[in-house]
Amino acid sequence: MKRIIETSDIVMSNNIESYYLASDKRLRKLGKVWYKEAQQFVVYLSKKYNVDPFRISGANAYLSINNRWERNKVDTEATVGAFASGKFTKEEFMKLVKVCTYNRNKSSAWDVLEKGEMITAKSPKIHSFAMNVGLLSPDHITIDKWQVRASLTKAKDGKTDTQTQITSVQYRRIEAITAKLAKKYKLKGYEFQAIVWLTIKSIWEK
Repeated sequence: MKRIIETSDIVMSNNIESYYLASDKRLRKLGKVWYKEAQQFVVYLSKKYNVDPFRISGANAYLSINNRWERNKVDTEATVGAFASGKFTKEEFMKLVKVCTYNRNKSSAWDVLEKGEMITAKSPKIHSFAMNVGLLSPDHITIDKWQVRASLTKAKDGKTDTQTQITSVQYRRIEAITAKLAKKYKLKGYEFQAIVWLTIKSIWEK
């Protein structure tokens, strides 16, 4: 298994860059608008259910853990809809509404909607995803398991056994490397990350 602790910054940078270079025009176009379209979804739910859009982006971030985006959207609307209806207590929501993530994240998603409990940088991936989707923040980059895999392999390698769970220190390493590469290609961090994400998934999921 390839691990971050055994991989230098230069190698990780070259690895991540290989996925960007392997992307075609279609993937680059999709990547540049991915977070904008995700934000449009959040705004749509906000208007439909009269719930603050940033709270929705926070709930969405919690529900995104180990979840495909299309399913994440379904789960987010189910959660927001249940909350906005006023018909569910948190306990009833936990028992009756099905979502495809861990119960602790489901619980946290409800808390964000109900109490406005914002995600802090102590949960860097969830925090960054909320900031990217909710505010299109150029100062945050979402480092998920796919970005970790991209940092440890080259595009030509194909599917490879790698580390996917990382520490906060390792998160910041990959985030800083990704930010430098985004700047090199005159892209916002979240745009570059989305292109890499789409590209590695297209290669590994063939």
